Amino acid sequence: METTLQQLVQSSDEVIKDIAEALQFMWYDRDSGEYQYGDDEPWFVLKSRMESPLSQGWTLMENSLRSEARYLNPKVAQFMESIFGGIADDIAENGSSVLVDVGPETHSETLYRARVFQSEKSMGEALRHPERFLGAPAAGVGAGGRMNAAGQPAFYGATDVQTALAEVRPPVGSWVVVAQFSITRALKLLDLKRLSQITLSKNASLFDPGTKAAAERRDFLRLLCEKIVAPVMPESQERNYLITQVVADYLSVHPRASIDGIIYPSVQRSSEGNSSSGENIVLFHKAATATHADREGATADVDLWEYEEGEPNRYFRPRIMYLPDKPQDWLWSLGYQPKPALQLVRDSLQIHRVQCIDIRTDVTPLEVESVDLWGKR
Repeated sequence: METTLQQLVQSSDEVIKDIAEALQFMWYDRDSGEYQYGDDEPWFVLKSRMESPLSQGWTLMENSLRSEARYLNPKVAQFMESIFGGIADDIAENGSSVLVDVGPETHSETLYRARVFQSEKSMGEALRHPERFLGAPAAGVGAGGRMNAAGQPAFYGATDVQTALAEVRPPVGSWVVVAQFSITRALKLLDLKRLSQITLSKNASLFDPGTKAAAERRDFLRLLCEKIVAPVMPESQERNYLITQVVADYLSVHPRASIDGIIYPSVQRSSEGNSSSGENIVLFHKAATATHADREGATADVDLWEYEEGEPNRYFRPRIMYLPDKPQDWLWSLGYQPKPALQLVRDSLQIHRVQCIDIRTDVTPLEVESVDLWGKR
């Protein structure tokens, strides 16, 4: 027991001995004359998670959002502050901050984004203005997603091509265009994987009541991160995305940390062997704009097919020619326009024709039980 106490408290031998004696006194049952955990040296297993009133608070917040008000909801604001207020100071197990820098001269300078098209015509039209139609939808246009409400601009990207393809879940026979975007200015992202691995301060004392609250928050964040990235069935998206959208709204305007987006693991692409499962990155509205996305008219000429002269045959050979940049109309620039944080890598475009879908499952056979005419097994 004294060895366990030394690992937890990290104090002098004299203090450890006093604590051990106090515990033995507390565990002694006068009526039976026995110790609660036996006379011999007891063994201990570190409890991985603590029950927390934060879980109840989360449930109350969900009910308030769905039944009372989404906007200007004081219950939601208060709860979000209790969970994410000190996020700028959180440190993961590896000693790194949960806030990650991306952009020029960092380990993450580019993102990949995919878009599904049901026909060649719609794909060709989009490729005539790839900055607009392959980037984030304009304000008031796009559908709601895991981290954004309907009409709210957000850029959903991935760290690699295969993850980008998996996340859009294209049907067989469809076309998917994948584009690479470079991050042109410094951005700060919240890494949910790191957030789920935060640790207590090295100076935290088990005798400090604040340590218990910090441990409860740490363990709750682990559960919360699992909920945020969990797969959501299509028929439940509107209901379940409401909570993650509110979390993203709060983080995008965090009072003490300038957060531009979130990094989270992909649930559509599982890891194989030593390969990574890939990560998704969503950029909030203030960092979702790509250079030239607001240009009027086409920015490129596109030919998808090549024809043999005098022959009816044609070959799929897509080509794109970017048009010279035109001076921007000053009238178009009136109003607030976030500074672009992305730029299309123009020679990165790929067209994928979906041939088949690879489905991996966990199979559980259904046992058959026999019953007689009277319904007895």
